[in-house]
Amino acid sequence: MICPDCQTDNIPGVDSCESCGSDLTSLDLPGVEDEFTEHILTVTLADVDAEEPPAVSPSDPVALAIHGMQKNRVASVLVKEGGKLVGILTERDVLLKAAGAEVDLNALAVRELMTPDPVVLKDSDTLAVALHSMSVGGFRHIPVISGGEAKRVLSIRDVVRHISPFIPGQPSSDA
Repeated sequence: MICPDCQTDNIPGVDSCESCGSDLTSLDLPGVEDEFTEHILTVTLADVDAEEPPAVSPSDPVALAIHGMQKNRVASVLVKEGGKLVGILTERDVLLKAAGAEVDLNALAVRELMTPDPVVLKDSDTLAVALHSMSVGGFRHIPVISGGEAKRVLSIRDVVRHISPFIPGQPSSDA
């Protein structure tokens, strides 16, 4: 849907423009043509299984964060200070920002590699909003806010796993 104010192309169903923040709720939504489209536009993140990663402090060593990811078999950790989300650290952050033979991950603080003030989603956001946010931001992991607190991280793998049975032409998982 095109924003009438700034002409930015937004995904159908968003409430405000990704670029300028203009209210888009009064614009007509496209009709739902198939089960897959309906699923993407109506299912909320509350219905999607997502990672429950450990939390670390910005001052914790990166090695501790990596250990938490390995132990919990997740690809990210939430970075919290005083219970408030201040960042996210992903395996990709570690690979791209700290890889090297001379890097001491016990001496490097999480704050040096984390993404501060990350984009977040809400449990009430739809799969379409999540896919759009991930695509526009180039994210593979986004914290999900539930009850005012970030407790889960939605990964692109979580989204694909959830929508794959609804993709037209895919074999049913019931077979």
